[in-house]
Amino acid sequence: MRMLAACVLAGVAAPAWPDSPAGDFRYRAPILAAQGQSHYRASLPATVYMGLEQPGLGDLRVLNASGEPVPHAFLSRAPGGPAPVQTRATRIFPLYGEVSAGVEGVKLDVVRGARGTVIRLAADPKGAKAGRKLLGYLVDAGDAELPLEALLLDWRTGSGFSGAARVEASDDLARWGTVIGDAPVLALEHAGERLERKRVELAGRKAKYLRISFVRVPEDFALLGVQLERRLERGEPAREWRRLTGAPVEGQRGEVRFDSGGRFPVDRVRLHLPQPNTVARVQFLARDSDSAPWRSRAAASVFRLDGNGATATNPDIAVPPGAERQWLLKVDQRGGGLGAGEVTLEVGWVPHELVFAARGAAPFALVYGSKRAQQDALQLAAVVPGYSAGKEIAAQPATVGEAAGPARLAPSLTDPLGLLRSLVETGEGKKWALWIVLGAGVLAVAWMALRLLRDLGRGGPPPQGKRRE
Repeated sequence: MRMLAACVLAGVAAPAWPDSPAGDFRYRAPILAAQGQSHYRASLPATVYMGLEQPGLGDLRVLNASGEPVPHAFLSRAPGGPAPVQTRATRIFPLYGEVSAGVEGVKLDVVRGARGTVIRLAADPKGAKAGRKLLGYLVDAGDAELPLEALLLDWRTGSGFSGAARVEASDDLARWGTVIGDAPVLALEHAGERLERKRVELAGRKAKYLRISFVRVPEDFALLGVQLERRLERGEPAREWRRLTGAPVEGQRGEVRFDSGGRFPVDRVRLHLPQPNTVARVQFLARDSDSAPWRSRAAASVFRLDGNGATATNPDIAVPPGAERQWLLKVDQRGGGLGAGEVTLEVGWVPHELVFAARGAAPFALVYGSKRAQQDALQLAAVVPGYSAGKEIAAQPATVGEAAGPARLAPSLTDPLGLLRSLVETGEGKKWALWIVLGAGVLAVAWMALRLLRDLGRGGPPPQGKRRE
C-alpha cells in the first residue's frame, strides 16, 4: 500500500502538460537573411496579405528558432511631409517701354537656346532718354515641370517704401496669365530697426517665364536679382498591383463587385474600361466581409479616349489606405455608363516593411493567419532605439520566403496571464480543464490512500463476535 501511495504522489507531482499553442497561425514563412545583425527589415509579399485573417496586421508575428516571438514594428514607405525646396538664382532682363502702354505693350525680341532658355533680349537701356522708362523685368524660370513656391527678390534703393509686385507667367512669351496681382513688398527703417519683405509667394505655379512689375516704389528702385524657390516633386513609392475581374450585381444596374483575395493596404485603383471613347462618373466602395457595411472610398471621372493612334486614360485614382477584401463599383448611368463589355479593376498598394530585432537564435520565421491573435506590433522607436521620423534605419535587408502551414507558438509558463489569455483565444481551455479535473481526481485518490494507510498503522478495532467462555 505504501508503494501504491508513493506512485500516486509521484504522478501528481509531475503532471503532463498538454502541447497547447499560445496562438494558432495558419502559415509560416522563413525569413532569409545573412546572420549576425541586430536588426532586419523585409518587405511583405502579396501572399502575406492573402493569408491574413485580420485587418491591421494584428495576426502577424516574427519567431526565432526557439519559437519565441521577437520585437517587431512596421515602417511606412509612403511619402510623408512636404517635399524639399530647391533655391537657385536665375537671370533677369529689364523691360523698357512707354509708360502709357505699360509692361503689356513692351515688344520682345527674344533669342532663345535649344531648351527655350533666354540667351538675349533685345532692349535698349538708353531708351529711357527718349521718353521710355523701366517698366518691369523678365525672369527666365527655366524648368517648367517643377512648381514654383516663391520668388526671393534683391533690390537697391536709396529710400524706404511700401509697394506691391505683380507677377505674370507664360510658357511662350506671347500669352501671359496673372499669378499674383498685388503681392506686398517693402523696405522700412525706424529707430535703427529695418523691416523688409522680399518674398513673393507663387503657390506652386508652373511656368517657363515670369514677368514682374512694381507699383509704389521709389524712382531709384532697381531689381538686382531674383532667386526661385521650387518644390521638388517627391517620387512615388513602388507599388504592387493586382488585377481583379468583376461580377455584375444582380438586379442593380451599373454595379460591379470585385474580390481582391486579401487584405491589401490599397491606396490606388485603376479601372480598365471595355470600350474606347468612354467617359463616366464612378464611385468606389469597399468592405471587409459580406456582413460588413459598404464604405465609400473614392469618386472620380474615368475616361478612355482613342484618337490619332494613341489612347488617353485618366490617371490612377487615390483612395484612403484600407485593408478591405471586397470592392464595389457604382457607375452613373447618365450617358450610357460604361457600355457593354467586361470591366476590370486593378488595386495598388505600397507593401509594409517589417523591422524586427534579432533576439534569440536564427533562423527566424514569419507566422500569420489567426482569427484570435492580438495586436503585437510595437512602435518603431521601441524596436530601433534612437529612431526618429525620416531617419535611416540601420537594419539588414531580408526576404520573406514561401509560406507553409500551419505554424504554432509554444506556450510560456513564465507568463501565466499570457498563457491564460492564449488558452481562451485558442479554445485550448477545455483541454486544460480536463487535465485539471484528472489531476483533482488523482489527488482525491491519493488522499484516500493516505487515510487508509494511516488507519492501518494505528491498528483497527478488535473483531466483533461472541467471546468463548
